[in-house]
Amino acid sequence: MGRGRDGILTILLVLLVGGTIACLVAALVDGLGPWVLAVVALLAAGVARLKWREVRARRAERRTGDAVHDLYTDALDRAGRGDHAGAATRLAGALRRGGGDLTTELQQCLAAAHLALGETGRAVAVWREAYELNRREQGDDAPPTIAAANGLAAALLTHGDRAAAAARYRDTLDRCRRLLGDADPETVAALNGVTRTDPTPRHDEVAALYEDLFGPFHPDARIARRQSAPQDPATARLATGDLRAARALSEQAAAPGDGNATGTPAALNDLAMVLREQRDLMGAYRAYERATELSDPLDPHHLTALAGLTRIMLLQGDETNATAALTDLAEAYATRYGPHHPETTAARRNLARLTRPA
Repeated sequence: MGRGRDGILTILLVLLVGGTIACLVAALVDGLGPWVLAVVALLAAGVARLKWREVRARRAERRTGDAVHDLYTDALDRAGRGDHAGAATRLAGALRRGGGDLTTELQQCLAAAHLALGETGRAVAVWREAYELNRREQGDDAPPTIAAANGLAAALLTHGDRAAAAARYRDTLDRCRRLLGDADPETVAALNGVTRTDPTPRHDEVAALYEDLFGPFHPDARIARRQSAPQDPATARLATGDLRAARALSEQAAAPGDGNATGTPAALNDLAMVLREQRDLMGAYRAYERATELSDPLDPHHLTALAGLTRIMLLQGDETNATAALTDLAEAYATRYGPHHPETTAARRNLARLTRPA
């Protein structure tokens, strides 16, 4: 019915516009034969029809974009409330509508929702599709492709496919070091994965590198140092690449408790690190944000959470807010530890690296 009605409206529009123009031309120009007037009318009608279709296409695209954005917003709200199944349904619906400019974010969030539900196979499938899409459209060395490669590796590792994850991490690490340098968050993610999938992991060497790059209290340096001699079950699982178990144990430790030690900023920071390594960036951001809310501005755990938030912003490609956050963090380090403390110096060095012209 809809298509038939649209067709009738189009014919009426063509007749109206073409006839009107033909009458005007006939009135203004004497001596034109009926065939000339007919050609003029058809040309004018054709132009009018094309214009009408263009307007309709723009309206349809705008409606689709609005619908995708609404589904994405609703999905984020549901994920924040713990309704990961509802979030996954809406994210999948948004992708079926085309995704548009939000395709990358939708795929990342959909994979994270599947991980939160324990659907690791589905998370692998989403990340694989994202990786292949970026690879076809932008090439192997493009930043979105590298990010998707790390996401795919993390999903494979969580799913238990250790060999495939290790191979993907190694390939991505080579690209990251060649294109981005050791300090880039994607390089860190790949190196973490390579280390955890190695039969004889050298977490102490990685910790020394991160301490030199980011400072001794940075979340990456701290977790790497703890993984070299883990004192708790979650860190021990993380050190060996058992991301699924590490997440479960970290979520348990970070859950609100009844007067015990759970739900602390330290536990939330640990959970955020595991979620980040699984590529659940929104979940990691929420955990870091909650840690800042529960701690004083100059508390070490608060500063660790701020550093973690900065890394999440960089992984999301938000360099503007990451620069502002790192500026505030460098000032907080100077206030807490002094202007010449290694942490302050490292933060300033990272800020300079981030703001250096390409």
